[in-house]
Amino acid sequence: AVGEACRRANLIVDSSSSAASASISAGDTYIDLHDTVIKVRRATLASTGTPLTFIVSRTMDERVPGWELSLASTPQVVVPDWESGKLRLWPPAASDDSVLLTVVRDPFKDMEADDDEPEIPKRYHSALLDWMLCQGYLKQDADIFDAVRAAKFEERFTAEFGPASSAIEEHWALEQYHDVGEF
Repeated sequence: AVGEACRRANLIVDSSSSAASASISAGDTYIDLHDTVIKVRRATLASTGTPLTFIVSRTMDERVPGWELSLASTPQVVVPDWESGKLRLWPPAASDDSVLLTVVRDPFKDMEADDDEPEIPKRYHSALLDWMLCQGYLKQDADIFDAVRAAKFEERFTAEFGPASSAIEEHWALEQYHDVGEF
């Protein structure tokens, strides 16, 4: 329920955890994104405090033909659609540094123990029950299955956290959302 709520409503915005920073070494061309990252909202070079501009690869191809062969310097741009789970740096880093990120992400761990607390604001905790009830009533069991009740609880969950997005929509948003950059 927590993961589904985060996926639908972008509930965890993070600028301070391990998912929100990446170390880079001289010559690096990529930043590896933490596997919980849904979207990257901002990237800043730690050494200068300069925000990096997000530009998709087709725009880089138009503006800087052969950009992927550039010599190392101070990165100015991140290309979000070059490789899944990574941001491509342009130009590649000439020295060791860090990139500070603001990300929207999933929870770090699943809730498994009875005393686990959701990693989302407390005001949303009770609405998580609607998803759990929906899934419970969808269980293929003669005594439990109830499509009408499941639909009712799914409607309530959707009213609170929004409609589900497809993996295609999420992938597109991660890679193309920033296609407005200038440099």
